[in-house]
Amino acid sequence: MQKAIVYILLISLMKVGAQVPTLNTAENEFKKGNYTKAINLYSEIHTAKSQLQIARAYNALGNYDKAEKQYLEAIKLDTTLFVAQNELGKLYFKNSDFKKARMIYYRLFATDAPNPFYLYQLGLIEDAEGNPFQAIGLYKRSYNLDSTSIKNIYQIGKHHLIQRQLDSVHKYADIGLKMAPNSIDLNNLKALAYFNNGEKEPAIPYFEKLIELKQHKTYIYKNLAECYQFVWKYDEAFECYKKIVEIDNGDPEGYRGLGKLYWREKQYDSAKINYKTAIEIQKVNFNTEYTALAQIALDEKDIKLAIDYYKKAYAQDDTNYFALYHVCFYSDKYYGDSNYRLQLFEDFIYKFPNIKIYSDYAKKRISELKEEIHLAAN
Repeated sequence: MQKAIVYILLISLMKVGAQVPTLNTAENEFKKGNYTKAINLYSEIHTAKSQLQIARAYNALGNYDKAEKQYLEAIKLDTTLFVAQNELGKLYFKNSDFKKARMIYYRLFATDAPNPFYLYQLGLIEDAEGNPFQAIGLYKRSYNLDSTSIKNIYQIGKHHLIQRQLDSVHKYADIGLKMAPNSIDLNNLKALAYFNNGEKEPAIPYFEKLIELKQHKTYIYKNLAECYQFVWKYDEAFECYKKIVEIDNGDPEGYRGLGKLYWREKQYDSAKINYKTAIEIQKVNFNTEYTALAQIALDEKDIKLAIDYYKKAYAQDDTNYFALYHVCFYSDKYYGDSNYRLQLFEDFIYKFPNIKIYSDYAKKRISELKEEIHLAAN
């Protein structure tokens, strides 16, 4: 009997000993990001922790269905492996499976309390489901357990900003900025709290800080330019509007702002150029829609209506040779006046002399129509 027990123990030790090199190799491959190889190695070791690592590898590879299965397997093998439950909750949240995520975190809070992170995650879930009042209650419960979480402080501040409870925004943002002065989220909160309340001068340092933190977004420069103008810093405002144009030359705000400032400086030519550019980039173009309507009209055998739509398409964009050609082509079929048809084709050649196929056909019809007109005159 004793020999049998010793034999079983030896076999067990040998198995554990054999697993150690495999585990070490798996860990190394995982750390290097060679996740598929790591999965194959971890699969040889059926423990809760190896299943957790397989789940993490699948998660890293973006195979969330397999990741979920492996997390569940790890939890089945060890119900106290809270880290696996937490990561599974995060996975459910990322995949918008809020019901499952909520169940995970309420269960975790009940069994692994007090943990403020679980309350924070529950707050995110309630936010995602459109329950802001439940969310802020959870964030504040989390804050009472841990007042150092910048992410949680930001969420509280953001909710107060939405509710325009600006004193509370400043209170929480200031607490957070003492711990993390370079927090982009908290500097943004302070800037917007001031700016949205019409307090433009105190907003300036926070917008400037955001730019210092490499947040080169057009709304920041727009708001900062407005703040600079409020305190008569027109040179600084100029630079902001120039930056907007540099970031997004399709944004009319930059040109409009430059136009206004050039006008103020009585630089009328520059002001006009910028205002005209703002107008140009805001033009609504229905070229595609009118062309589609023309083609529908043709399907319905309404040539006159199709011609009208092609004319409208060309009016939207005078480089649209396709639309102008079809005005000529279908007018040639619809109208009897040879002189009118000739004029249309000549106008097309004048504007688009080198559009192969279209211009060749137009030249051919010009020659034929001239011959028709000549014969009719005799």
